[in-house]
Amino acid sequence: MSKLNIKYLNVFFEELLVGVLNQDRELVYSFTYSKEWLIHPKKFQLSLAMPLQAEPFGNRITLSFFENLLPEGEARDTLEKSHHIQGTFDFLDEFGSDCAGAVIITHELVSPFKKKGAKEIKLDKVKIYKAIEQKKSVAEVISEMDPGFLSIAGAQDKFAGIFRNNEFYLPTNGRPTTHIIKVPINRSGVKDSVYNEFYCMKLAKAIGFVVSDCFIFEKDGYPLFITERYDRFIDKNGENHRIHQQDFCQAQGIVSEEKYEEKGGPTLKDNFELIKKNVTIKQRATALFNYLDWICFNLLIGNNDSHSKNLSFLIKYDKIELAPFYDLMCTAIYPKLKRNFSFKIGDRTDACRVGKNQFELIDSELGLKVGTMSERMQLIKKELMKHKDLVASEIIKTYPKAKIILRISELIEDRCVSLKRQGL
Repeated sequence: MSKLNIKYLNVFFEELLVGVLNQDRELVYSFTYSKEWLIHPKKFQLSLAMPLQAEPFGNRITLSFFENLLPEGEARDTLEKSHHIQGTFDFLDEFGSDCAGAVIITHELVSPFKKKGAKEIKLDKVKIYKAIEQKKSVAEVISEMDPGFLSIAGAQDKFAGIFRNNEFYLPTNGRPTTHIIKVPINRSGVKDSVYNEFYCMKLAKAIGFVVSDCFIFEKDGYPLFITERYDRFIDKNGENHRIHQQDFCQAQGIVSEEKYEEKGGPTLKDNFELIKKNVTIKQRATALFNYLDWICFNLLIGNNDSHSKNLSFLIKYDKIELAPFYDLMCTAIYPKLKRNFSFKIGDRTDACRVGKNQFELIDSELGLKVGTMSERMQLIKKELMKHKDLVASEIIKTYPKAKIILRISELIEDRCVSLKRQGL
């Protein structure tokens, strides 16, 4: 919508107006919370970088939240080209109906959310499989279907929907989606990404991590990775509701192009301090250790893409907690993908050269007792060695084509041996 040469979009939580996103003629963004929202008992801040206040937020902080809701890279480029849109504002105007977290973004003056009477649009699976076969963007195919919910962050080709009785649906009337569906990656020499992520997620759950339930839907030779959305919940009447979330870039006022430490993004210490300062006291110590364990796990499985957008907070009952872990995948198994780890570990980014000395540097940097990081690594290493082959064999029984997980299991073992040589 345009008003006095300023374009604006309304941001809702269910029927409530949270605030207004503006873009002026100089393409400068701002966001202002509504007066009604600031006094409403259900109010919450969009991100830690955007506390509840009457004054508007400027361009960078505003973009750090709203731009991080969008797809990235090739996935975003394809959608912008096919829909003749450009930039964060246009993308949210087209696809802001069902974002990560709790907000609905629309040019409409009244929220599209209706508590009753919602219908669902059944998706044609044939079109999805055809897009995979032709190596086209599945997100683009979904976007052509009304209502086309697509504001799902990340570089991978995926879409949000509802999965029930082996069918996919899109909700209407501002209702929330309940699942995220990822299709096989077909770029940079990446193969069997669905089996890869499924194994890593199942392995994470087996060793005690909190992760969303996930599964593979395999039909006509096309495996799809499906995960339940952790930013949703079902009430006692069976109604789906949104829970607000923010990733660690949004929480620190960082745009997506700076999500990696080497690009100026959050460091391992930045994220540690973020958890320390904001997670509710009762869960703080557990959350801090879970974060350290997440680092160790990603080092051992070879996930070099474990950047700060792959960590999130949930806001529940005015309290902040660490969200379940997601997007766990072994990237090191693919030679063409980046070799360095997403965070500097001590004085190194090459995961294969990390050892006791680097972990002691982390202890010092984070103010931990000497040996803490090494102890966490030993615990994760022990659990991985205990479960990796068992989880792999269970998956292979169900999905015989998932041979890549045997190679990932071998890679994990090699990394465990390497760490022992490095003094751990």
